[in-house]
Amino acid sequence: MLAAIMFFGFMTIGMPLPVLPVYVHETLGFGSFVVGVTIGIQSVVTLLLRSYAGRTVDTRGPRNAVLTGLCGCAAAGVLYLVASIMPTPPLALGVLLAGRVVLGFGESLLLTGGMSWGIGLLGAAHASKAISWQGVSMYTALAVGAPFGAYLLQTTGFTVVSLVNIGLPSIAFAIALRLPAATPVGGTRLPFFKVVGLVWRPGLAMTLGSIGYAVIAAFITLFYASHGWPGAAFALTLYSGTFIAMRVLFSHAVDRFGGRRVAMCSLLFSAIGQFLLWGAVNPHMALAGAGLTGVGFSLVFPALGVEALRQVPPQNRGAALAAYSAFFDLALGLIGPMAGLVANFFGYASIFLCGALGGVVAILMIARLPHAGPGAAPGDSSAGSGH
Repeated sequence: MLAAIMFFGFMTIGMPLPVLPVYVHETLGFGSFVVGVTIGIQSVVTLLLRSYAGRTVDTRGPRNAVLTGLCGCAAAGVLYLVASIMPTPPLALGVLLAGRVVLGFGESLLLTGGMSWGIGLLGAAHASKAISWQGVSMYTALAVGAPFGAYLLQTTGFTVVSLVNIGLPSIAFAIALRLPAATPVGGTRLPFFKVVGLVWRPGLAMTLGSIGYAVIAAFITLFYASHGWPGAAFALTLYSGTFIAMRVLFSHAVDRFGGRRVAMCSLLFSAIGQFLLWGAVNPHMALAGAGLTGVGFSLVFPALGVEALRQVPPQNRGAALAAYSAFFDLALGLIGPMAGLVANFFGYASIFLCGALGGVVAILMIARLPHAGPGAAPGDSSAGSGH
């Protein structure tokens, strides 16, 4: 049931990805930089609220955080609907950006609360599986939501897309009310800035490794359009499909081989995929690049996430997940506008070169991380304390 909650919740994040760039660029008439801001502002807000999300999870419980986050996701759909009836493009953009801000609030609580809820129900020894399966739900929602959102936009319009973005989190909310809560772990809470200091190394590697995902999410639609190629939504679907397949088939890899080695191997595949997108001369080559990026990025988040959890006591697990996830938000929030500027000067292909180079730098950084054996339980602050 938790997987269903995450699926319906993250559909509100997946559906707008192919929709908003087209709506902002073609319907409202704004350029690539504004498109990047529209996509990226959600993650900036999510980043700024990570401390609040972690504190909410650790003190009020993950179930409460998820329920509140779902309300935020539904409210974002309401603001999308209001934007669709605004009389001028600037007003529509302003309301749309407000919706993205509210969605960032919802995502922060939903993501941190969902991971912590899964760990609480499965146990800390299975943290990598809890993180991995949340990712399966999240990226299944992306795989289904991207083409579904594009289809709704083409056949019914932006208003219907907005209505669906209201209904899906409402369904998830009803399901969440029936799921048992996970009791917060007692003990002394570390200040959030101290938690950040414990997890910054795997977090920064995650930021660099996330560039490839960020540029695919924000610009694959316009990249395809710039070449006159069809199938941009399918590229997002293929990325998500390979991502999900890797999570399903190899979710045990982190426990078996350790997060450090799994992350390095995964980022190598992701970088190769980004190089293929950079040099793509036809849509088939671009599809291969998107698929390889999905294969590579799939296990990076749980692999480095488990390493981050090993640095903190159990009662600070929510804060650790929030701090670690904040680096992912940082990537999405900053890279969207920055990639838009790069695309304006050098073309859309150049942003995938940036993604490839980010992956290479992340590999070099992870190679310098302290070794932590796969047997150490996440949430045990004595494990992996080689920092």
